[in-house]
Amino acid sequence: MIFTPAAVALVAIVLTRKAALALLLACLTACLVLAKGNPLIGLRELFVEHAFPALSGSWHIGPVIFTLLLGAFAQLLERSGGFSSLMQVGEGGDIRGRQSKTLLGVFGMGLLCFFDGLANAMLLGRVARPLVDRLGMARQVLAYVIDSTSSAVACVAFISTWIATQLSLIGDGLEGSGLEVTPVDVYFRSIPANPYCWIALAMVAIVVARHWWIGPMKYYVKNVEPVECEDEQNHQGSWISVVVPVLTLLMSVPAAIYLFQEGDDWSWANAFAGSYVPHAMVLGGVVALVAASLCFPRKRWGELGKHMHEGASSLLPALLILWLAWTLGSQFQALGVAESMVTALDGNIGFPWFPLLVFITAAGVSFLTGSSWGTMGIFMPIVVPMMVGLVSGVDATEQIEWISYVVGAVFGGAVFGDHCSPFSDTTVVSSLSAGCSTTSHVSTQLPYALLSAVLASVAYVLMAFGVVAWLSVLLAIGLLGGVYLIFGSRKS
Repeated sequence: MIFTPAAVALVAIVLTRKAALALLLACLTACLVLAKGNPLIGLRELFVEHAFPALSGSWHIGPVIFTLLLGAFAQLLERSGGFSSLMQVGEGGDIRGRQSKTLLGVFGMGLLCFFDGLANAMLLGRVARPLVDRLGMARQVLAYVIDSTSSAVACVAFISTWIATQLSLIGDGLEGSGLEVTPVDVYFRSIPANPYCWIALAMVAIVVARHWWIGPMKYYVKNVEPVECEDEQNHQGSWISVVVPVLTLLMSVPAAIYLFQEGDDWSWANAFAGSYVPHAMVLGGVVALVAASLCFPRKRWGELGKHMHEGASSLLPALLILWLAWTLGSQFQALGVAESMVTALDGNIGFPWFPLLVFITAAGVSFLTGSSWGTMGIFMPIVVPMMVGLVSGVDATEQIEWISYVVGAVFGGAVFGDHCSPFSDTTVVSSLSAGCSTTSHVSTQLPYALLSAVLASVAYVLMAFGVVAWLSVLLAIGLLGGVYLIFGSRKS
């Protein structure tokens, strides 16, 4: 019975493809199981013991506020028009060189928009599409570049709208583990243990620089449909309205974290291990939002309130998913789901292979559902406590490393669905902003995403054999280079 809520969550999200609804059904199922079938007592405990407590504490409230601030921040940067000026391409060089230069520019802008994946996809398609049309490139190529860059960079960038979900879910999974480690520490350790995102970004760089077209992408590149070149619809603005706020964000958040640290031993390690990190993130977000407001075109300052409201409110559905994930995680703890699953797996799988299993499973669920946040919300409360139980027999340092590996596996598996699921909001937005059909975008992106997933699985196999995470990722990227040299050296 204790596994029923998890099963309901997985089945519901696959059937409905609505993460919030699936998590809500799982929460209601869990409250019935906890109350032994009594719905009145179950509903009371759902709100009193799990849902409302999930909204308390700085590690929950702080990330929620930070997410809303970054939503407003991203909207101001998009509406300022500064990205259009940054994307201007010179006229010199042959057509192939100018195409590569344009696509590399889009890739670079995608890395610069690290703070939000969906805003990244919406913005770059609108800005770059006129350039792509003038150079006679397939819009499917543009959709691939912006889609493969947006979620991957947001997932591994500490200062992004994803960090609220990531840190809070890690913290909930670590609760009761007895390990002296913070969610921030585990997150940073998980960055090199997320090979899928790094391989996907490396693949974008190779594809746009070398014009490496595989699968259906070859057809669309060779049969570009003539389109009427569009005039840019965005306001033209100064690059200052983008660069200054982004630099402010990059400096203000770490500076605030350093300032808010506790104790007399001031250091970066001590700062990121402190309990005031959520407070510092909010302060840094406020400073960055003020900078974005001041750099916004003065003639249009009357629009500031409207754009900030639009940006913050656009993230409310994602925050609802996060709240339900917190609630379900609390119920999982009360049910002892992780402990029971560890007992069931004991002797059947060695813990070094668990990250690979988690990555493959999370990738499958994210592809079927199209929800990266839903995938994280379902998997993280289960697999992190499971990994804590599986590695209980090793020393504390090694325990933390393996926990970070499984966290990276959840993140990478969740992003896989963002890249190629036809139900993903990022996939749909990328195709719409690039001006191509969702079907053509999915068919052209899927071979690249699958290749990245296979190479990420190779990296997890290397980790299972004792190769450190960062070296496993580098070897997998090297293998990607070898695949290109063997199969992609011929002109597309």
